[in-house]
Amino acid sequence: MNFLIIINPNSGKRKSVSVYKNILKPSLELNSINYKTKTTTYSGHAEQIIESIDLLNFDAILVLGGDGTMHEVINGLLKREDGINPPIGNIPTGSGNSLLFDLGKFDIKDTINIILKNKIRKIDILELSTFNKKIYSMNLIGWGMGNDIGLRAEKMRWLGPMRYNVASLIEILKYKGRQATIKIDGIKYDDSYALITICNTIHVGKGMKMAPNASLNDKKMDIIMIKDNFSKFELLKLFPQLFSGNHIKNKKVTYVQAETFSLKTLKNDILNIDGEVKGETPINIKVIPECIKLLN
Repeated sequence: MNFLIIINPNSGKRKSVSVYKNILKPSLELNSINYKTKTTTYSGHAEQIIESIDLLNFDAILVLGGDGTMHEVINGLLKREDGINPPIGNIPTGSGNSLLFDLGKFDIKDTINIILKNKIRKIDILELSTFNKKIYSMNLIGWGMGNDIGLRAEKMRWLGPMRYNVASLIEILKYKGRQATIKIDGIKYDDSYALITICNTIHVGKGMKMAPNASLNDKKMDIIMIKDNFSKFELLKLFPQLFSGNHIKNKKVTYVQAETFSLKTLKNDILNIDGEVKGETPINIKVIPECIKLLN
C-alpha cells in the first residue's frame, strides 16, 4: 500500500500535524505502509495538489482536515483530466467534519484503524453549475440565512466548532427574507425565503441534523426551505431542533428530496458550499451517484 497524505495544519484546532506525527505515522509504519505527505499552505491548495499530482502510484488519499479540506480534495479529484479516482480516508482534525458525523466516526485512532482495513464505500456528490463553472459538494450548499451564517462563522474561527452555533443565533436575529425563483425536478416556484439549504449529508456544522432523512448513496439531494413567514422568535425556537432533526416536523419548514434543483435570485448572491464561501447564484445542481470512494 502507498498513501498520499494531505495535511492541513490550519484546520480546526490546528492539531493535524500533531495527529500525523504522533498517531498516523506510527500506525502506517507499524503496518509497513508507504506514504508521501503534502502540507497545504493556503486556501485551495489541497485542490490544486490533487488535481495536478501524479496519482498512478498511490492506492489511496488520506486527509487530515475537516469538511473544507475534504471539499478541496474531492473537487481536485473530479476535475482531473485523467479520471484517476482513488479512495479517500478522512481523519477528523477539522472543526466541522460533517461527513464523518454521518459515518459515525469521531475518534481519531478508531478512524485510522478503520481506514487501514481498506474497506470502500461509494457516495453521491452534488454537482453545482454556475457561470460555466462546476463546483462539487459532498456536504451542503447554502443560500440566504444559511450562507450568512457561513460567512459570519468564517470570521469567528477563533471560537472553534461553536462558531457555527453562535453565528446561527446572530443571523437569526438579523434575518430578512429574499425573493428567489427555484425549480425542483423541473417544477417552478417563486417566493420569498429566509433559508434554502441543499444537503447531501444528514449533518452540517457541528452535529446539526439539517437533513435527517439524507443518505450518502440514495441518488437524491435533500432540500430544506424556510419561507419568509417566520418571526425571529419562531426561528430562535426552531434553532435547537436542528440538533435532533425535529425542525422538519414544523409545518413552516419544507423538506423535499430531488434529483435536480435550480436557484435564481434578484442579484448574484454568494453561496456556502461545504462550509466554504464560494460560488454564486444563479445555480443548477444535480446528483452524481456514487462517484467518490471513501475508506470506511
